[in-house]
Amino acid sequence: MMVSSKSADVMARFLAMKPAHVEAHCKTGAELMAWQQEEGKKEARRVADQNRQARIEKILGRSGIQLLHKDCGFKNYLAETEEQQQALAMAKAYLKDFGNTHGGFVFAGNVGTGKNHLATAIVRNLIEQHKAAAIITVAELCQKFRATFDKSSPVKEAELMRDICRLDLLVLDEVGVQKTTNNDFEINLLSQIIDRRQLQLKPTGMLTNLTHAEMAGLLGERIMDRQTNGGLWVPFTWKSFRSRKGGKA
Repeated sequence: MMVSSKSADVMARFLAMKPAHVEAHCKTGAELMAWQQEEGKKEARRVADQNRQARIEKILGRSGIQLLHKDCGFKNYLAETEEQQQALAMAKAYLKDFGNTHGGFVFAGNVGTGKNHLATAIVRNLIEQHKAAAIITVAELCQKFRATFDKSSPVKEAELMRDICRLDLLVLDEVGVQKTTNNDFEINLLSQIIDRRQLQLKPTGMLTNLTHAEMAGLLGERIMDRQTNGGLWVPFTWKSFRSRKGGKA
């Protein structure tokens, strides 16, 4: 690595001025230049992540977090039973380990049990960490794709697919509704998105009322095997929170 005389002069002046008790993290011009380059790369990655998040929010209209769930976090999740405490612990562990594996997660169970709350908490924390993340219902995502079929659409189908598949985390809500409505378009698009993301080692979260067998029947054994290999299947088997005053799920 070539070290400019300017960098060497800056380093020499810094070392001369620093108090004797302060340990310098760079001791040579070469170390200073390497540190500057690494910091520049970190800043470039941060800006790139912010741009990805801004683009997807512009396309989707938001990060996918509904007003009902905008304040949802781990601290205000109601975890009274052992099962609820386990679900909270697993969601927090998934966030902590994010990036170390490529497995996704499935929050499966009854309506109103807090699946959306915990998924939103994960998405919010990732965005705060400058990751690109979004949560959206399958039906709304399909509407966004249908809109690209219009010749006047500013966003093309291939561009939307690319941006969706580049997200660090995509959480799909209401997976399984398509099974009862026999909506082939939604099923095919859902399978295509999850499959492409898995091939690109991008994890996907899913919120569903279906069992594992029903999910495998909807998306295929191969996709579900990838989804839970290194990922999570978290059961939400308790009664709905929505009957409580101010309950969110």
